This record gives sequence, C-alpha cells and structure tokens, in this order.
Amino acid sequence: MSKVLVCLDGSRLSKAVCDYGIFISKNLNLPLVLLNVVEHSHISKRVNLSGNIGLGSKDDLLVELVNEEIQESKRLIAKGKAVLKEMELYMKSQNITNFTTMQKHGTLYETLDELSKDLKIAIIGLKGENDSTIGSHTEELIRTLSIPILLVNKEFTPIKSMLMAYDGSEYAKKAIIVGKQNPIFPNITRHIINVNRDTTASNRLLDEAKSLFANAAIEVKTKSLSGEVLQALCTYQEENDLDMIAMGAYSHNRFRSAIFGSFTTKMMLKSKKPLLLFR
Repeated sequence: MSKVLVCLDGSRLSKAVCDYGIFISKNLNLPLVLLNVVEHSHISKRVNLSGNIGLGSKDDLLVELVNEEIQESKRLIAKGKAVLKEMELYMKSQNITNFTTMQKHGTLYETLDELSKDLKIAIIGLKGENDSTIGSHTEELIRTLSIPILLVNKEFTPIKSMLMAYDGSEYAKKAIIVGKQNPIFPNITRHIINVNRDTTASNRLLDEAKSLFANAAIEVKTKSLSGEVLQALCTYQEENDLDMIAMGAYSHNRFRSAIFGSFTTKMMLKSKKPLLLFR
C-alpha cells in the first residue's frame, strides 16, 4: 500500500508538514509515516587538526575526535527521537491512529530513494532547522527522486485549489497525467496557466493541457498570461488565492541551470504557497 511520508527535522515547519500529511492521508485513506533522518556528517570545531605534533599527541587527538563524533551522533539521535515523540503526541491529539514513526541513518536522499517504491508522496519543509536558504541538497533531492514531493513553506491551510504551470514540456505533461490518473488532491479545482507572448500558441498549449484532463471528474480552468513567467505565475496565484502550485521540476540541462539559474529553484524562493513538484 502507498504511504504518505512526512520528513521531520525539528524546524519551525515540522507541525505544518505533519498537518499537510494528515490532510493528504485522510483524503486518500493512506497510512502516514513520520520520518527523522540522522545525517552523521560531524565536522570538528577544532581548528588545528594536524601539524608538527608528536605521534602520541596525534593518537590522543584521533581518540578525542572519535569521541567527539560519537557524542555528536548521540545528540542527533536523541534530538530526532524527541522530535518524533513530540509529533507522535500531536498525531494522537488529532485522533490520528493510522501512522508509524521511523528514524533512519544516512542522508535524506538515500533514505527517500530506499523507501520511494512504497510512497505516494514525500512532504518536506522547504527550509531547514535554522531557516537557511534553499541548499543544493534540496535541489539534488528533487532532481533525482521520481516520487511527487510537496515542499511546505507556510503554516497549514486546507487545499481547495491549485495552480498548474504548463509549457508543453515532458515534465509539465507528466504532472497533469499523474494528477488525472492517480491524483493526490482529487477533488480540487486546477487552474492551468501558460505564460507566453504568442497568444495563439499559448491557447493551443492550454487546449492540449485541458484535453489531458478529458473524462476526469476534475474542474479545470485555463488562463493565458504574458510577461515575465515567474512573476506572472506568482501574481496570478496571489490574486486568485490559490492554495498550491504544481509543476514539473528541473529540466535535464544542468549547464543551462548553472548559467541562468533554475526556474524550479527560483519558484521555490519566490512562492508563498506550498509547491507540489513532479520529476
């Protein structure tokens, strides 16, 4: 059975991530998994780790560094367990019983890759524990995993409407096909948007997108916009108070992304609402 996975790191968005997980698992009648990943990547705070010191001193330093790493790992494990316990109690307070908790060791990517065959969706807080900006690990996670990923950047609100950016690309089509055949949000209105200077071409793409939803019991609205793509999409989303943005994530062209910047990353930084990304 497919599961809804909630990734928890103790950040301020942990409760919101759980709330979105509860919302999806209830609507789809799927079990919920609360996951904490302990990444053992400790870097010593000691500045001088080498130099002209004797062999005995080097041995002592090695022992000290090993002990330091062990203590840091224990701290992270204990912290993760505390986060899981807190969210477990929150689940019970919301009368949620169909859930399990899990703590894994390694990287988040490795863990999600291992679990992905059993997942309907993974839900992740867009910013980490220290509210840092989006890191390369987040981009790599989305680039390489094939499961839908919901990036949460705000407190929970029920999902009633969705903006779908459509440009005719492979990933844009996949987002629609998945949304029709195996929807994560089956009963909400889709606003399919194309931003294009050429109105004729834009309407052709929107007709194509609408046809992909043919025979599905889903309300679809289409709109052609002009202007700078990112700004046009975000403005439309804000003006129409849409609850989520769904889009295909990252093209294969990493070189172009490195030079001009990735549209997906720019959207992650710009959007004020959660993002549902498909690879």
